[in-house]
Amino acid sequence: MLPLLVLLLQVTPPATTQVVPVVTAPPTASAERVDRFLTELEASGATIKSYSGALALEKYDALVEESERRFGRVVLEKVVLEKKDSAQRFAIYFDEFVDGSGRSDRSVDHWIYKDGWLCEQDHRNKSFTKRQIVAPGESFDPLALGQGPIPIPIGQKKSEVLARFEVSEGELPADIPLLGSLQNVAALKLIPRAGTSMAKETASVELFYDRLTLAPTGVVIREKNGNRTVARITRPVINGEVRDEDRALLEIPAPDPKEWTIDVRPWQGAERVKPTEPKLDPKSDAPKPDAAPAAKP
Repeated sequence: MLPLLVLLLQVTPPATTQVVPVVTAPPTASAERVDRFLTELEASGATIKSYSGALALEKYDALVEESERRFGRVVLEKVVLEKKDSAQRFAIYFDEFVDGSGRSDRSVDHWIYKDGWLCEQDHRNKSFTKRQIVAPGESFDPLALGQGPIPIPIGQKKSEVLARFEVSEGELPADIPLLGSLQNVAALKLIPRAGTSMAKETASVELFYDRLTLAPTGVVIREKNGNRTVARITRPVINGEVRDEDRALLEIPAPDPKEWTIDVRPWQGAERVKPTEPKLDPKSDAPKPDAAPAAKP
């Protein structure tokens, strides 16, 4: 006797299952352009050995509706180590501060990242802080979005960008005069995905690249509370000869402990210490009333 299941299959017609086709909308022309551009940026970033330019950083406070700016330089250099490994080091050097009223003051604030250490020098207050923000032997991109003090994304992988952000084509913002001189740029708009580190406070990130060289020329980070941070890089140079004065900015100094307040913080364990952003106008740094204002660039 055949098993009961076989008999049932012989005499019972199979049930009809309705298959609902899944319709996937084809990518739009805009989405395809974004995808190609992210691929180009990743490939271009892998070839960058050095990058430098004049830097302007603007912080807008929505509560008081005022902007403060710093002006200086940014320098990045990749140093080839053993075999195919490389180390990335960068310097951000500010030598002028302009407050919300337009008053200008010459003050030096110098940031250096090298060999896993982030160094902050406040020349006005003679303060020197050196923090190991990467575990020995590990790699770290200090300029990546959400990682370093100022985001100047170079060489980030497309897969990582898409995993953390919804990416679309952007446009030049009409509400930011600092970026008004940008020309012939490609723009991307990034919205942090839910659950990522930037999603809690960041509304969007706008990136601007020179269409010819793919050099980063502008960054806008808009916070959900209305505050924003803007970085503008002018006259960027990629893979050019690093000037002696720029290379000097990449070296971590050894200040005299008799004249400087020194704070050295080695690696603190498995949890990376996130660098704080440069303070544009700490109260202790406020220009004295009798200080002679410097010429505004």
